Amino acid sequence: MKIEIADLSGLPEGLKTVVEKVGDTTSLDLSKLMIAEDLTGLKSALQKERGNAAAYSKLGTPDEISSKIAELEAQAAKGGKSGEEAQAKLDALTKDYDAKLADRDSRIDKMMKANASASLKAELAKAGFIPEAIDDIAATALGRLEFADDGTPKVLTADGKPMIGSGPDHGATLTDLAQELAKAKPYAVRDGGKGGGGKQPGNGGTPDKKRSEFSAAEKSAYIAEHGQAAYLKLPK
Repeated sequence: MKIEIADLSGLPEGLKTVVEKVGDTTSLDLSKLMIAEDLTGLKSALQKERGNAAAYSKLGTPDEISSKIAELEAQAAKGGKSGEEAQAKLDALTKDYDAKLADRDSRIDKMMKANASASLKAELAKAGFIPEAIDDIAATALGRLEFADDGTPKVLTADGKPMIGSGPDHGATLTDLAQELAKAKPYAVRDGGKGGGGKQPGNGGTPDKKRSEFSAAEKSAYIAEHGQAAYLKLPK
């Protein structure tokens, strides 16, 4: 998927790596978006998990480790000095294990959000959002995503309910989310919503929000589309 783009100023860093120039035409090759980053992240995570596995393998097989823990628990239950020592070892093992789980979960969460963010930015670009607004809108919209165990994003409505869309089981996709955002924020869309995205029917392109509710990127996008005078006419 390639999208022609006339102005590269304000283009998010994540999209600069997929810029292509052929003659006088500049375009974004979205098919290349985040591929290298994905591989780097996956390789890093794999190496980390291999390191964790190697560290625990020194203690024995999973069954042997479970047996040792059972022995420590039995010894701790007897009380006395030996019981206190056994309990201390159990506490240390638990603390170490919990820390490793928390670290793993944190890394997986960051990877899922990074992948979803890149995919959403690509969909926002396809929906016609101007480059200056993409990063800001994508960052805000990530709050409407939940992730399955396999990293698949689940799109929610603004009030936290599953969003209906064109995906499997009638769930919404990132494409659906981008199109909804284009309708809700026509001032940040390159063509103002013509041809399927952007302005809400009958509202003349006026956003249903006050000036004080605009982010810096949205303010810039609105003024670029409609002018300073139109922006100042919006309610405070």
